[in-house]
Amino acid sequence: MVLKEKQAIEIEVIGGPFDRITTVLQEFEPGQKDFIVHPAQCGIEPRSVPEATEREVEVTIPARLHPTVLDMNRFNTSRPGGGGMGIGVGIYFTAKVRSTTKPEIVVKGERPLIATHFAMVLKEILGYQGGFEVELYDHKRRHVGMGSSAGSMTAACIGINEVLGRPFNNRELRRIIGYNACEESPRGNSYLIRGFETGIGAMVGVKGGILLATDNLELIYQVPMPDTKVVIVIPDVPSLTDEFTGEKTAAESEVELLMRRARYLDYLQTGTKSQIVLLDMLPAMVQGNLQGIGDALFDLCFLGSKRAECEQHGISGTHIYNYIASFREVGAELAGMSSVGPTVFALTKKEDVLSRLLAFLASNGVTKSRIMVTEVDNTGAKIVENGIERNYTGESWVSS
Repeated sequence: MVLKEKQAIEIEVIGGPFDRITTVLQEFEPGQKDFIVHPAQCGIEPRSVPEATEREVEVTIPARLHPTVLDMNRFNTSRPGGGGMGIGVGIYFTAKVRSTTKPEIVVKGERPLIATHFAMVLKEILGYQGGFEVELYDHKRRHVGMGSSAGSMTAACIGINEVLGRPFNNRELRRIIGYNACEESPRGNSYLIRGFETGIGAMVGVKGGILLATDNLELIYQVPMPDTKVVIVIPDVPSLTDEFTGEKTAAESEVELLMRRARYLDYLQTGTKSQIVLLDMLPAMVQGNLQGIGDALFDLCFLGSKRAECEQHGISGTHIYNYIASFREVGAELAGMSSVGPTVFALTKKEDVLSRLLAFLASNGVTKSRIMVTEVDNTGAKIVENGIERNYTGESWVSS
């Protein structure tokens, strides 16, 4: 197959009135060496796994909801970060990974460009002389704010790290994923482009629960939230119509949003957001208080970058805010929009509230195909090897 010429997307970055630069999204091939970030470049001590061995594992990780970013001025395509909140939910990615003594990389299933790239990244940075067979499946909900790219990267990397004997711990692997984050080019060819990464997808994929992260991919706190139902809705909003008719590709429209209005609003309001997180959300997390977490998140929904994300879905955010406010009025302890949306969600521990949420959606004509009902996943990654399942709960590997 003859590949098309690589192209670049230039995006004007606006962080404040006097903070204006241009960032470039350059297409690249999976494993292209000048797009591989090595451990020493992201604060990790280099190490090697030169000896080729044969081992096979199957990895299952939860999807993430990403209700808020703390400061979008803290990340770019060359620097992951920004912090934020993540929720693990019972919608899953799977990756079957086998290390081989042959040097070839064989990829099957879905998201082959992402799987191939990260197999080549880990092979390169570890000096591994063997190869990999990777069969990856995502959750099928792409470019709607549910982390399909982040989850695919995480599932593949956890599997490869396992079959190689865990050369990287949890924090190190998260940094390898974050600094090499990518997604398929919006042109639909065989190229990738750099992604904008907070690290929340990798944290949730490994640990599950509800968690809070700060800049530079550092985890602050994680709390399990047992017996908590999650209602997830992909609403029919104008932005989806535009995306699927080709007026705007998901990657281009997301980049323009993140690099312009969202960053400008965070420039104005990150101080207020940080105060809410430190003085309201974090104490509620320590107490395991879902209502308190939800109260803090509700305030954050109208501030900074989250406001810009909601606004992009039509009528200055009216479509999205109607769902969030209605979920709360029905009785949901926590509600929000995930990432750049349009996926909205509600969390509750109360069966009567769950019934009212579903009744509200039915009364508003939301089709069942757009609704998912699941639970908070408090386990994170599950590994099956030789028919035996295990997870990382309580392991020192996952303590960071």
